[in-house]
This record gives sequence, C-alpha cells and structure tokens, in this order.
Amino acid sequence: MMRPMVRRALLTLGLASAVLAADQTSKLWALSSLRFKRAIEVVPGCFHLAYAENRSAAFGILGILPFELRRYVLTAFAGIAIVVLLFLVVTGRIRRSWTAAATGLILGGAIGNVIDRMRLGYVVDFIDWHVGDHYHWPTFNVADSGIVVGVFMLLWLSYVVDRQAARGKAHAPAPAK
Repeated sequence: MMRPMVRRALLTLGLASAVLAADQTSKLWALSSLRFKRAIEVVPGCFHLAYAENRSAAFGILGILPFELRRYVLTAFAGIAIVVLLFLVVTGRIRRSWTAAATGLILGGAIGNVIDRMRLGYVVDFIDWHVGDHYHWPTFNVADSGIVVGVFMLLWLSYVVDRQAARGKAHAPAPAK
C-alpha cells in the first residue's frame, strides 16, 4: 500500500507534468500555426486563437521596467515559487489531495512559463476571449490556466476548510475541567 504522502506527491507531480506537456505542446502549435497568420475564429464574437508574445506579466505588471530586467525578475520570481512548491511536495507538507492537485496545476503552469521566458525571452499566449467589441480579456495560455485554476482551488479550499473548522469548534463539547 502506498503511503498518503507519496500518493499526494505523485498526484502533484503528475498534474504538473500533464499541465507542462499540454502547455508546451500547445505553444509549439501556436508558434508554428498562428505566429504569422490571422487569428482563427472559433466562436464568432467570443473566442479566437491568436498568437501573442507576452513580454511582461499579467495585465502588463512590471511593464515600466526595461525588457531584460523584467525578464530576469519574472523568471526569478517564478523560479522561487517553483522551488518553494517542490519543497512543500518533497517534505510532505501538503496534507490533502485537493491541495496536492492545486499545487500540481500551479507548478506545471509556472514551469511552462519559465521555459518560455528562458528559451524565447517572452511567454507565448494564444487563447483570446472577448465579448463582442466591449470586453476583451488579455490573451493567455494553458500554463496561465493551470496557475489560475490552482490558485482558485487553494482559495476555495482554504475557505471551505476554515468554515468547517469554525463549525466544528462551535459544535465541539466544552473541555472537561
């Protein structure tokens, strides 16, 4: 029988590998199929596949820094996050399967975007959502999706766990004196 810590580590690393593989495969496709072409309309007025080079961070954060400095700062920040997440996995500090899954999604996404920054100097984005001409979400990729879903899972889980813990304390019998 496999120990729970090992099962959670395998879950984390397996999901990280799956996100990384999907991310890098889809980015290679975007580089070869979308780079010098017009966007592919998937759902009219809503969803396109369109090549973009993200030389900054989400929503243009750090855009005021010179390109090379920004590249190194973003790569270093992601590298630190990757090391911390791997440390948590290896030391068995991840205690729940859902936390392991969320960590795997974040880890795979972070590694995928770091590979782009190190190899190309920018992150390849190609998923383009919008509502007509009124609302346009910034173009993103599979790695970004993994990171966002993983972070929302962690936030949701901490909310649920905190509520359950608070509910458990409210219904727990008073300690005997």
